Amino acid sequence: MPNDLIDPPDDEIWGETIYGEEIMVGETGIRETIDGEYIKPDERERYADDSTTPVDTEEPRNE
Repeated sequence: MPNDLIDPPDDEIWGETIYGEEIMVGETGIRETIDGEYIKPDERERYADDSTTPVDTEEPRNE
């Protein structure tokens, strides 16, 4: 049937996230990082922690 060629099966693997989890075809909420890798919504906080560097913005006080 022609429609079988248009709509891929829902259980087909589309790719994987930066942390190695499978991304299924049709899965929503996936975001691409600056480096071109993908993260799921539940991985965003972990990605932010892993890819940022804390910065001390306070100026030292001379006492």
